[in-house]
This record gives sequence, structure tokens and C-alpha cells, in this order.
Amino acid sequence: MLRSMRKDFKKYSWTLWLVIIVFLLGFSFTDIFTGGSSSETIIAKVGEQEINVEQYQKRLFQVLDNYKNQMKGNFNKELITQMRLPEQILQNLINSEIIRNEAKKLSLRATKSELKKMIVNFPAFQREGKFVGISEYKRYLAIFRTNAKDFEADLKSDIVNDKLKEVVTASIIVDNTTLRERYKNENDSAELDYVKLKINSIKSDFSTSDQELQNYFEKNKISFKTPEKRKGSIIVLKYDDFKKDLKLNDTDFHDYFRQNKEQFQIPEKTRIYRLFVNYTEDNREEVLKKMEDLKSDLNVENFESFARLHSTDIKNKDGGDWGYSEWKSFTSQEQSIINSLKQSEISDPVDTLSGFAILFAKEKTSEKQEPYETAKLKIKNIMEREELKKIVKTKLDKAYAKVKGATDLSAISKDKSLSIIETEYLTSGEAVKDVDQFGYLSRKFFNMNEKEISYPVEFMDGIAIVQLNSVKEPENELFENVKGKIKDLVIADKQIIDAISKSESFSSSLNNFSDKGQIESYLKKNDMKLESITYKRGNELADLGKVEGLDTIVFTGEEGKFSKPLRIGDNIAIIRAKKIKVSSEADFKREKAQFYKKKLEDIKNNYFISYIMNKRAKYQIGINQKLYDKIRESVVARFN
Repeated sequence: MLRSMRKDFKKYSWTLWLVIIVFLLGFSFTDIFTGGSSSETIIAKVGEQEINVEQYQKRLFQVLDNYKNQMKGNFNKELITQMRLPEQILQNLINSEIIRNEAKKLSLRATKSELKKMIVNFPAFQREGKFVGISEYKRYLAIFRTNAKDFEADLKSDIVNDKLKEVVTASIIVDNTTLRERYKNENDSAELDYVKLKINSIKSDFSTSDQELQNYFEKNKISFKTPEKRKGSIIVLKYDDFKKDLKLNDTDFHDYFRQNKEQFQIPEKTRIYRLFVNYTEDNREEVLKKMEDLKSDLNVENFESFARLHSTDIKNKDGGDWGYSEWKSFTSQEQSIINSLKQSEISDPVDTLSGFAILFAKEKTSEKQEPYETAKLKIKNIMEREELKKIVKTKLDKAYAKVKGATDLSAISKDKSLSIIETEYLTSGEAVKDVDQFGYLSRKFFNMNEKEISYPVEFMDGIAIVQLNSVKEPENELFENVKGKIKDLVIADKQIIDAISKSESFSSSLNNFSDKGQIESYLKKNDMKLESITYKRGNELADLGKVEGLDTIVFTGEEGKFSKPLRIGDNIAIIRAKKIKVSSEADFKREKAQFYKKKLEDIKNNYFISYIMNKRAKYQIGINQKLYDKIRESVVARFN
């Protein structure tokens, strides 16, 4: 939320990319409390620095509630799990701790004067070019449900981040050749027409012989291999099998509610409708007069019909309905007005610098406490899940104590309440029949060494002890097993050759026509359509993707002529450049200074991400796995 408040002040996109890269490259944690006493206050360590539970929970609640508000009823625990949001939040905190520590080594800090300057120059806290004052500053923060202490802590962190980035990237420059190429990519453009043809839409009948298929197989044997497969042994206890052992009652649920009321807050909701009309320099006053006249006629009953009739933005057909969250993309001026509106109140015309907006707060409710009766089912699910995990974990802990350090799971064979399941050879993510339909356990096999025993392995329905028994390496397929697949590939190759040949004929015919009507008639006859786009160097061709050499074809070809067919994946495209704009050396020299500044900032951000990733690898990062799982389950369970 604080990031959202600061978006007009500065962009911090590199922080998001840093988290994304961490996930793409993969990461692992050490359980910092393995074999020792656990802690209920420390969730993670970065070197010797600690991240406490309150810090993590607070940030996690903020992010999840924000997603919930934006996605309305489409946000649930399955989506949270898929997006790995609890892990992302922890990653953010870890990255912040590493940056803070690296800055400390260089004696970088945010001074009081720097913080003061940042606040008083903050756009949201300015009125007529002056700072609004302390009381108004705190009132504004309260609207966004934060306080000065937290907000200023984030600002201090941003100041330190910037200082560290500047120190690390101080020696970076952009040479003139690289800068010129980037300028061309951003400024050279062409208005293109293109015809898109699906290769498999150009119908032809193709035959194949066994010898032809055999020859293809011999030339491409390396492409026909079985995937690696792994099999193992698992001891599984499912939560549902222990529901009979639960002893929770209404008193337990009510006690949980009293002790955790902050988890059951109904967030504030604001539904905004907008009537928006664009203006130009020539008609601004005319549009303002029109909007003032409209405002005098508007009321809660007719706002939607007036918006359908007069509004010029993309929501006019919806009666100006921007819902509960889409309006957060409005200008800061509009959002400031929205925050001051009461329910059912309609604003005066607001100047957005591109048009005038009249805003209607159709629904506006404050944050409130969810009643116990409506929260009871959530609480029941949370407590039952936690209790079932304890029951299952306690039982499996005893089993794991017997096999820990062993070479197989047979040590528990005398325990009649536990059974060992031997899996088939599985690919990564393949379901274990009747046990794990989502493939959590098979994925675990691919992160283990042979004979290794791993515990606890959590999946959707329970907890398991897992042992990897053997690995089946990829093998060459037999011709008979892949004959059908080879036939499809051979026919596909023939289709491509045939489609390109026919497309060359289409291109030649199109270039023979002298007027637009002839082209349209020809395309219609062949069930083709001419589409238009604005193309920039290095970009993709609309929704088709990138194609090698497209820039050369576009920017050195003859205007008004259709090109030879270009294959792009499963499609063929024929293009025509109608109007080409190529930046000149004079353009580059005129804008060079400003463009250099922008590109240098982009390069510095990318370099700084690499720097932090390298530093990250040198830190011992660990989490309190038990506490992390407990918090994650407790918080996520709220979003059933």
C-alpha cells in the first residue's frame, strides 16, 4: 500500500524484478531451529540479523488483503498457493535486510534532513506548492490505514536503497553506439499492414511412406527420448483420516475469535462511478461549462444513464462503473477527491489535465469487525487444519525418529497403523494415484538423492515421509513407439513447405493489385483479413511473436509493397510497410542528454539487481520452518 502511495513520487520496479529473479533461479532455506529450541518470535535470519513474526505477519496481511480487494470474490487459498505469495513476502523482507546490511557496511544512512525533504516535497502532501502541515500529513496517512512511523521507516529504507545503488553503479556509463541503438529501437516505427495465415489452415493432403518415417527417425534420434522418471517409497497420513480425533467445540472457536480479531476485519469498500469527457486546448472551457451544467442535473438515480450518454472513457457502456479497485488507476487529484467523498455524494468537475471527471461514490463503507457468526466457519477450518497437522505430525515424528539416517523405511514395518506405499516410476509433477493428485510428492523425488529420506513433505491432503529409491534415466525411444508422432512431424514439415509456397503466390497477387478494393476482394475470396499495427524496432509482430530479420524487412523494404512470406511459429505473415519513420542523427543529438539519463537509470537498476543477487548468495539465509508453516496456514485459511 505504501508503494502505491509513492507511485507518483518515484518508481521502484527493480525491487519487483529482484523477487521475480529469485523465484526463477530457485532458492532454498536452512531450517534455523533444526535440532534446537524453537522460537515463537523469530521467523527468519539473514546472517546474524533476525526478521520477527510481527514484521512478517503485518506485511503478509497487507498484501493479501490488497489482492482480496482488487480481485473481489476470485481470491482464495488455492490462488495464494499458486502465486506463492507468503514466500514472496518473506523474500522481500530478506532482500530488504541484505540491502540494509550492505548499506550499513558502507556507513550509508538516511539523515533527518533527507527524510524531512522527502516528506515536504511529496506531491500528495503539497497544497499550492507548500507542505500541508503535520496534522494534515498524519490525517492523509490515516486514510490509507498507516501511521507516520511505518511510512517514514519505508521512506528511510528507500533513501538508503538509493544511496547504495548510486555507490554500486557510480562507474557505469552507456557508450554512444549502444545508446544510438537503443534510441533507434524506441523511436523508429512503421505503420504496417499484415496478413496472418495459420499453417494448418492451408489445407492439402499429404501421404508418407514407412521408409520416409524411418529416415526421419534415424536423422533425429536424439529428439526421441523418454523423460527421466523416478520412483520411491512414501508413508502418508491424510488429515481427513483423523477428523474423528478432533475435540474442538464452540468455546474453542470463540476464544480464537477473541484472541485474533484483527484477522477478521471486513476491509473498507469504495465503489466509484465516473462521468468523464476529454478536452483539447481549444475546447477546454466549453467542456468545463458542459460538465458544470451536467453536474447540476446529476443525482444518484440518473448518474449511470448520464454516463452512458455523455462519458467518453472505456466504462461509458457500463454507466461509468469503475468498481471497487479499478478507479485506483485514476490521477492523484481524482483519488484525493474520492477519499473525501461520502457515500452517495457526487463531486464537482475535476480537471485531470486531459479531461474533466465527475465522480460518484455509489458505495462507501468503513473497515469493520466481522461478526463471530460469519467468521465461525473460517475459524473452524483454521483450527481444525492446525489441530489435524499437530495430530499427523506427532504420529509421523515418532516414525521418522526410527528411520532417520537409515537406508530404507522398513524400520517402521512393525507399526501396523502405518503402511509403506511403493510408487511406480513417475515424471516430475505426476500424480500419485489415490494419494496426491497435484503431484507434490513426485516433484519432491526430483529434489532428492537416491536412498535419501525426506520429512516432513506437506501436500494438499496431508504429510508424508518420502524416500527416493531409484532413477530411470532418459532412454532412446523405439521407432514403433514413436511412429505416429514422427508421421505428424513429417506431415507438419510438408505443410510448412506447401504453406510458404502458396503464401508466396498470395504475396505476388496482392502486389499486382493497384487499388484497395481489389485487395479487399482478393482477401475476402481467400478467407484472409488485412490487419494494421504500429511496429517498433525489436518488437514482436502483433500477437505472432518475434521473427529474425523483421527489422531489416520493415525498415529497408519498399513502402507499399507486400513482403515475401515470413514464418513465425505456426503462422505465416505477409507484411506491408505503409509509412516508415526512421530517427535521424539530428533527432538523436537533440534528445541525447535526456535519453541518456533514462537509459542509464535502467542499466543501473539491472546492474544493481545482479549485485544484490551476488551478495545474497554469500548470506546464510534460514527460516523457522515450523513457525513459517504455522503462520502461512493460519493466514491462508482465512481465504477459503
